[in-house]
Amino acid sequence: MTTDIEKQLIETNLRFRIATRTAKLGYWVFDVKSTHVEVSEELLNQLGLPPDYTWTLQSWKDRLHPDDYERALTQLSTVTSGTPQDYFNVFRLQHSDGEYRWIESIGDFIYDDDGDLVRMIGTHQDITRRIEIEQALDAALESSIEVNESLQRSNQELEQFAYVASHDLRSPLRGLQNLATWIRDDIEEAGMEVPESVLEHCSTMGKQIERMQALLDGLLAYARIDQSYTSTEPVDLNQIVSEAIAFVEAPENFEVRLDSDLPTIIGNSSPVMRVMVNLIDNAIKHHPGPTGKIIVRGGLAEDGTAQVIVEDDGGGVAEEHRERVFRMFETLGKGRNSVKGGMGLAMVRKLVLSCGGTIRLEDASIGGVAAVTHWPTDASRPKNKKSPELTHRLLEAITGSPDPTGVDPNQSN
Repeated sequence: MTTDIEKQLIETNLRFRIATRTAKLGYWVFDVKSTHVEVSEELLNQLGLPPDYTWTLQSWKDRLHPDDYERALTQLSTVTSGTPQDYFNVFRLQHSDGEYRWIESIGDFIYDDDGDLVRMIGTHQDITRRIEIEQALDAALESSIEVNESLQRSNQELEQFAYVASHDLRSPLRGLQNLATWIRDDIEEAGMEVPESVLEHCSTMGKQIERMQALLDGLLAYARIDQSYTSTEPVDLNQIVSEAIAFVEAPENFEVRLDSDLPTIIGNSSPVMRVMVNLIDNAIKHHPGPTGKIIVRGGLAEDGTAQVIVEDDGGGVAEEHRERVFRMFETLGKGRNSVKGGMGLAMVRKLVLSCGGTIRLEDASIGGVAAVTHWPTDASRPKNKKSPELTHRLLEAITGSPDPTGVDPNQSN
């Protein structure tokens, strides 16, 4: 007849077995003097072994990965030969399928009345999935560091090239400009009558020299744009836009105004100011009419970023050309100013991106083109959260399934 105490022991043992099986946590009991080992079914299951498999200390040694063998045995002997404080061992064991599984083993100790260590008990957990994810994250981090270093080298080379182009080519350009001036002066002093075409050619040469200087200035300015602005100071967009409008000094026949209240963003005021000045100035210079209207408006977008739109009532930009205008040295049509470097919108986009923002062109509500920018705010900045998208991509790469809930916990590789 089963006593109440025996019933409680049976029930406790059953609960323990269910808990360890549910948690995928194996356990072992190691008799230090006899080296006899008792293990749970879950431990054997983790290695693809049948429940009746006879597990010994030698079984453990035989399945250790060659690279982990010495270290794992040293860790075990360290605790069995003295008075240990804890036992923690990580190693790889060979599964019945021939592959290796990463195992984390944590143990505790039982002593006799004389204080001698007689038995060790511990857990046995398959951490292969965790190790593979950590390795994937380390590889991704290392790759991102290499890419970042490569980008930094490329940027340094670009800046060095731009510096050489800007400074070394200025000298011959100044020489050409001086020659054009001297030719006109010599013609005037000699009182010579020359064809009108000669004077036109001299004037054209002067304009082309000015254009080349503008290109060099734009290239140097583009290369010197900081790759990232990490400032976290609040920036009042209302103040920035108001100052940008005053700085541009639009012609009297142009209306330029801020048409809505703008939010405060997180960033650096200098690049934001440069972007707004360039967008307003660009809208004026490329407006096809003698009069025009430039409106700045915006607010908070659904994603928490600050949206600022600079739109005009000009001729607009065809959809197929809206990406092209952001390239270096690209211009569409003839603007109000004949000397153009073709770097304005390229620099604008680089500045916006360096601040963590975005920019695109759309049709304006007042008839022309609208430059739509988005800027980070305190609400849109990440709060040290892990990316679910990155986690799912890593899990898919490791397990072959984009849904971590649909993966067999015993499956590896």
